[in-house]
Amino acid sequence: MLSTARNKLDSWTLIRVFGGLYLASQVAIGVIVQPLGSDMLAVQTTLSAEHVREIFASWQSAGLLPAYARHYWFDMIHPLWYGTFLAAALAKGFNANRVSTRFDALLILPFVAAGCDLVENLVHLSFLADRANITDARVLLGNGAALLKWLLSLSCLAAVIVLTARARRRTDAGMA
Repeated sequence: MLSTARNKLDSWTLIRVFGGLYLASQVAIGVIVQPLGSDMLAVQTTLSAEHVREIFASWQSAGLLPAYARHYWFDMIHPLWYGTFLAAALAKGFNANRVSTRFDALLILPFVAAGCDLVENLVHLSFLADRANITDARVLLGNGAALLKWLLSLSCLAAVIVLTARARRRTDAGMA
């Protein structure tokens, strides 16, 4: 089953389409949340409920909560774009480097990252709905998922870069 998925994901069309959708979505999100500054990253990565409450209070007093809420129009579908893009790029890299099929389970990691992003989004939307939801347990759940999302997605991106460089070296060596 995973080898079938690997072969279906190994597609320049998927890489281009989902990479383009990811990039457009990321730009849109970036424009929307730009006024939130570095607090946007802090609200995703802190494990302190008190810090999250402080950030939300700051955004509320500055009238920025609508911008934070608006970014979810894109951020709820955004994980699909980058999850598929990264999985397709990994599949392409695996095939270009003849990586053993025993590593095909790694193709699931971009989708695990995307799932973590959705957990984070749902928890943070509950914070928007009612500040009483900003509890230690919910911050740990939402931001723990966010931290895992960042770890997995950046690891997948690093793997894609390494696999691409390795494939290019093999191609260049074959042409020499």
